[in-house]
Amino acid sequence: MPLPSKSLEIYEIPRIVVFGPGAIDRINEVINKLGLSQMRGLVVRGPNYGDKVISKIECRECHVEVIDEVEPSKILGLSRRYSGTLDFIIAVGGGRIIDFSKALAYIMNIPYISVPTVASHDGFASPYVSHILQVDLSAHGIGKVQRSPIAIIADTSIILEAPRRYLLAGIGELVGKFIAVKDWELAVRIKGEEFSEYAAALARDSSMMILKNEERLKQHNEEAVRLVVKALIGCGVAMAIAGSSRPCSGSEHLFSHAIDMLARERGFKPALHGEQVALGAIMMSYLHGMRWRRIRGFLQRLGIPTTARELGLDRDIIIEALLMAHRIRPDRFTILGNDGLSRKAAENLVEITGVA
Repeated sequence: MPLPSKSLEIYEIPRIVVFGPGAIDRINEVINKLGLSQMRGLVVRGPNYGDKVISKIECRECHVEVIDEVEPSKILGLSRRYSGTLDFIIAVGGGRIIDFSKALAYIMNIPYISVPTVASHDGFASPYVSHILQVDLSAHGIGKVQRSPIAIIADTSIILEAPRRYLLAGIGELVGKFIAVKDWELAVRIKGEEFSEYAAALARDSSMMILKNEERLKQHNEEAVRLVVKALIGCGVAMAIAGSSRPCSGSEHLFSHAIDMLARERGFKPALHGEQVALGAIMMSYLHGMRWRRIRGFLQRLGIPTTARELGLDRDIIIEALLMAHRIRPDRFTILGNDGLSRKAAENLVEITGVA
């Protein structure tokens, strides 16, 4: 496949990555190596976790903010409150807390350290925030957030304490990378889009590492967490190298984003992001002519939901999400095409794949 010529590439990747059991005990060593020990920091954490991490941190002046709602107004409010008084941020928590901190670091133009407490998706290593948060930020005049963590400290013993559902969602997120790369390759052929072989290979290999280790992932132990965390970090680096989320976000993510938008409009609770991506991966792999039954079987054997009912979502929601998915990011060409699916095609898709 002929590839278009490339322009100058500039990207940021984490300078230090520490992961494994007891990784949190190295946080001050990381802060020192980064030259931040005498700097002014802000620790952002959720209301239900973070005490164990905060007790380990030593810095000259560290403020702590407990965040219960991730809203652009709060991000902008904190950026004004701490303007000129912060040198770095430490984000402790799940994807929402890390996205909050990432956006704050981007607005304030300071580095941040990512300390995930769950491994449910690749946000803790990605330069980008969730689609729905970016939409909200854009409405407040904030441009595309792009800020890789300067360091990642992923303590697998802490992540292991989270309910297994979150780890399974992380596996679902990783399975989706097969679809994302397929969509990207399609966009190169149809639209002449720029392509990074290395970024695509890194994302694809992260998925393959998961598929090849099914038996190990059936156990809820440190080894399984380590596998998922390592693969998710690889995906974060792939996005940084690509300069976009292309290698890790395709039609399966557009489907998930559509569910999130419908949830906001209609007032229901969506499933976990990685769970929705896994469901999308089944359907989009069918559209691509891939071995979709193999993907579905892999998910089923690990106990990852493969039907709308298992996720607590109505069939109508799945259909509506499929119909609107191509409009979520019109700039991103995928197997859904420019015009999307017809209602009949969407109904056939959910029936054939058994999703709803």
